[in-house]
Amino acid sequence: MGQCPSAPRRRKLPPAPPSPALLAPPEVFASIAEAAGDDHTADLPEELLSLVFGLLGSGDRKRCSLVCRRWLAVEAASRLRLALNAKAPLLADSALPRLLARFPAVSKLALKCDRRAESVGDPALALVADRLGPGLRRLKLRSLRAVTDDGVASLAAATANLRKLSVCSCVFGAKGIEAVLNSCLQLEELSVKRLRGLADSEPITVSGPRLHSLSLKELYNGQCFSCLIVQSPKLKRLKIIRCSGNWDLVLQDVPRDSLLAELHLEKLQVSDRGVAALSGLEVLYLAKAPEVTDIGLAALAAKSPRLRKLHVDGWKANRIGDLGLAAVAEKCSSLQELVLVGVNLTSSSLELIAANCPTLERLALCGSDTFGDAEITCVAAKCSALRKLCIKACPVSDAGMNKLAEGCPRLVKVKVKKCRWVTSECAEHLRASRNGALAVNFDTPGGAGDLQDGRSMDESGVLDNAGSDVLHEDLDDRIGPDLSTGSSGSGRPSRWKAMIGALMSRILSVSIFGRQPCGACYTSHES
Repeated sequence: MGQCPSAPRRRKLPPAPPSPALLAPPEVFASIAEAAGDDHTADLPEELLSLVFGLLGSGDRKRCSLVCRRWLAVEAASRLRLALNAKAPLLADSALPRLLARFPAVSKLALKCDRRAESVGDPALALVADRLGPGLRRLKLRSLRAVTDDGVASLAAATANLRKLSVCSCVFGAKGIEAVLNSCLQLEELSVKRLRGLADSEPITVSGPRLHSLSLKELYNGQCFSCLIVQSPKLKRLKIIRCSGNWDLVLQDVPRDSLLAELHLEKLQVSDRGVAALSGLEVLYLAKAPEVTDIGLAALAAKSPRLRKLHVDGWKANRIGDLGLAAVAEKCSSLQELVLVGVNLTSSSLELIAANCPTLERLALCGSDTFGDAEITCVAAKCSALRKLCIKACPVSDAGMNKLAEGCPRLVKVKVKKCRWVTSECAEHLRASRNGALAVNFDTPGGAGDLQDGRSMDESGVLDNAGSDVLHEDLDDRIGPDLSTGSSGSGRPSRWKAMIGALMSRILSVSIFGRQPCGACYTSHES
């Protein structure tokens, strides 16, 4: 009585019989050891071995280079991408010349430095120009605050075959960009982000004859690139994101016969005048531009009949709604992807889109207060070509979502996020309706904080393949310490993180006031 019942004894398993391989005669082991000692790759030519290395990832290539001296030499001679931690000791310790001599075939180079550290300067760019100049095709410079216009000009003079340049958080100005455009006549892609030396710069008067893509992000006095935008006859992709100043005049000066097909505008001072002046677009990302209304979107749609991707983040301003979307439905019959964030639309515009856009395959609605059961019923009944559907933070319920089980015969994927009145039983019903052929991604709805995050989310992350036409800029082959930080620190903490933090503080206070011994102390530093 009063004692816990004893745990049942576990029966010991009988020892496993020895493996048949261990019973083999010693002659077999000797032959295996002799065969293992032979290098079966010795007969492979170095060209074929370099092709094999080219199919491996960054980590596998680094491990293969440690196998033997031959593999080390072949891997170094065939490496095309290289990312270096461009802190000042890289040049002071003479590490940069040795690295550039080890990898002579590099055509894609990234020099990245931490924002709080001292970076390499113009001598490092001179070494790059001397060792890799003619063969360099892609170059990325990030947080190189010691690099000047003269250093960029000397590097550009030696890299005449450069095709892509990405600059982020540097301090040189428009003269360095002009030197690149004058020397690198084959430059096709230019990305400029947080370039600090543009405050008092004059307009860049050099045009890029072969420039296909231009990306401007977080620039002060970004209008100095206006002549480059207007006078680049082959420009097809333009991104202007979070740049100060009025951009209506720049967009109005774009020639009507321009080849511009993809335009990204985010957090800009742009109105209907600038948007209405554009024509011939195929992809439009319009995010957080509250001065753009239905009038500007309708005028743009009338001049862009080949529009196939439209992403609009209305920022809950209620300036774009049924009128603008109805104009898009009437003029843009080739529409394939429609992403609406913070846009209040109803079934009246959805019916026109479904009737006039028979190729619509991807639809995403986020943070729309008017997209309810009637609208999802319209989508299920009339969007027969729809393949992917994403609904986030919208007032839909099980009654409307169940209509998808009968409509949209080509539907293969559904995402439902933060919709309070959609239950897991509805998600299971949708999965069972197509015999497992329909992938349903469903999560439990969160609180008010989650709803706000859903309404302000970036439109590029709503669909899996949204923005897939954009080339990635990051290079994965890194030499030296990793430059990535633990957290960006730009977003608000989510609700579950706050709950965990409160719980941990409560546990800590209980342990302190209860005078319990503490075995270890953990301190977290958020970078």
